[in-house]
Amino acid sequence: MKLDSIRSLEAFREIIQRGSATAAAQSLGLSQPAVSRLLGQLEEQLGFALFHRSKGRLLPTAQALMLFEEVDLALQGLDRVAALARDIHDSNAGHLRIVAPPSFAEGPLVKLVAGFLKQHPRIRVNIDSRTRPATMNLVATRTADCGFGKLPLDHPEIRMRPLISSPTVCVLPSAHPLARRKRALTASDLADEALILIGQQGGDTRQRIDQAFREVGRVAKVRMETRNVGAACALAAEGVGIAIVNELLSRNASWMDVSVRRFTPLIPHEYVFLTSAQVPGTPLTEAFYRHCQSTLRGMLRTAPRRPAAR
Repeated sequence: MKLDSIRSLEAFREIIQRGSATAAAQSLGLSQPAVSRLLGQLEEQLGFALFHRSKGRLLPTAQALMLFEEVDLALQGLDRVAALARDIHDSNAGHLRIVAPPSFAEGPLVKLVAGFLKQHPRIRVNIDSRTRPATMNLVATRTADCGFGKLPLDHPEIRMRPLISSPTVCVLPSAHPLARRKRALTASDLADEALILIGQQGGDTRQRIDQAFREVGRVAKVRMETRNVGAACALAAEGVGIAIVNELLSRNASWMDVSVRRFTPLIPHEYVFLTSAQVPGTPLTEAFYRHCQSTLRGMLRTAPRRPAAR
């Protein structure tokens, strides 16, 4: 036997739970005759009576009570399906797989994901920290739903959308004499200072820093090299030297006793949001992209940190 109407089952459940067709009709937003017709249709399909009619009252039969539990469970399942569909539509359900280079995953991605989870508390997130080539490969093969990268990048199977442009800055101890200056610091200002730089793997950024020093006839006095912006900032806080780093990634140093000044000439770090070029992004991935855009712009609008009071 196949039941044709979910509405008939809903009417049956409401009558059992509320004790009358009139109360069931009010709950379902129907008229009392409409509920009675639905009940009659269900009894006809089942082939047996569900209620005894006695002086205008409906008294459930033993068969009805046996049937009620299964009907209630089935309708609860349908309610869960409807709720899940609403959550999917509102990007409040599902699994988001994100991949990013370690410096980004340990830095701004933490705030991005935390804020997104507050808006979408029912989703599940997986973060994978990989090298730049591995990040691109995971996105291209759709092993990850989305990722983050810094230009220049090139991959025919990846869609790249702009996120934010972050300047290069100098991170120095708050007690350092250069921390008193309000303006940006130049290669000439730093020519006699011990410097902490991201190693040669810093690529184009490192080359442009070296070029800035050559243009003023000096060579950067590199005291330390590191692969990690957080380590560079921590070393600067300890007085080892002045770190020249990506401003966005230096935000994790906000708890340290350091000051941050722009480096000039401008050396930007252009970040992009990565998704597969082969398939459209899911509603959840697209919602995360919009969240990242607005959050990152807000982060870079905040004022540079001033020297600590002495």
